[in-house]
Amino acid sequence: MDGDEVLLSREGLITKSDILHILPEIEVLVDKYKTSKIIKRKIVNIAIESLQNLQIHAFLDHTESYQQKPLFVLSKAENNFFISIGNLVNNTEIPYLKDKLVKINSLEDDEVKYLYNVIMKQTFVKFSDKGGAGLGLVDMKKKSGHPLQYHFSRIDDSVSYFVLKVKIPMTEDND
Repeated sequence: MDGDEVLLSREGLITKSDILHILPEIEVLVDKYKTSKIIKRKIVNIAIESLQNLQIHAFLDHTESYQQKPLFVLSKAENNFFISIGNLVNNTEIPYLKDKLVKINSLEDDEVKYLYNVIMKQTFVKFSDKGGAGLGLVDMKKKSGHPLQYHFSRIDDSVSYFVLKVKIPMTEDND
């Protein structure tokens, strides 16, 4: 985690029950740093999106074949919290995912809010084959106010390990 202080980490498949147990842990950890309710809400919301991403997009095909497991980490460095997730992805999905992340990161804050509202208001949303409308990544960028950091590490011809890291400043005016 690049020298971050790890506050909480979970490795392995995530269930709905796990999410319900992890969220109160996150709240207790964040409270130790006397963060505002707004920052705490941002952290919890981004954690929910991240954990749901791990749950919904878990690489269930041949999981036993790979050492890399789904990973959720809450960390802190300087005046920022970070939520990082890692997950296996099919190499065929990387261009689509990378393109989506580049586009989201290229948007200014007001454009992110507009895109978020457009997706939310659409009557007929194009859902992915795993049920998402692509709103999660937009929401993470919107709530964090910072670009989404990401990396793909190729494992073999079929699979790579995808890491996403979201920065959440501890105070509202900290960049």
